[in-house]
Amino acid sequence: MIFNKYKLLIQIAYGVISVLPLSLCRLLLVLVRNLTGYLGIGLRYILVKRLARSCGDNVIIKEHVIFDAIHLMDFGNNVSINPFCYIAGEISFGNDISVAHTSAFHSANHTWDLTNVIIDNNPVISKRIFIDNDVWIGCNCVILSGVKLSSRSIVGAGSIVTKGFDKNVLIAGNPAKVVKSI
Repeated sequence: MIFNKYKLLIQIAYGVISVLPLSLCRLLLVLVRNLTGYLGIGLRYILVKRLARSCGDNVIIKEHVIFDAIHLMDFGNNVSINPFCYIAGEISFGNDISVAHTSAFHSANHTWDLTNVIIDNNPVISKRIFIDNDVWIGCNCVILSGVKLSSRSIVGAGSIVTKGFDKNVLIAGNPAKVVKSI
């Protein structure tokens, strides 16, 4: 495991990063977004640990992942987010989470109730997304505002998740629905 092998080096680097202003750390996270290999993974881990509300051990953020409002996010232990994901808003990742490439998380939605105001200018409502422990999210999934995925769940590739689901299920589709219990 990369984190165990380089634990001391990561602790030293985090000590240096922790004294930098948050604005500089956010800029650094953008600058190392495309950096591949162990160096990129290590630097992103250190910066996410500094910028997120909380961050556990062994959090692997692959290249080209975009964070919007990372200060509102929580990461448990053993979280893996693969390339080209977009993660925006209030989101809590539990332990042992795997997110495949090109998935997106949006904790905010535009409303359209004010008919005298163009839709883009209608209020935005934000509801935290909760991803419980032991969840696998397939590639190209979209997880929307207010969703809670319970423990030991799998989200099939290409799914659009608009509501929460109980534990021990495989969900898939647009909108996602229970395919089977696991």
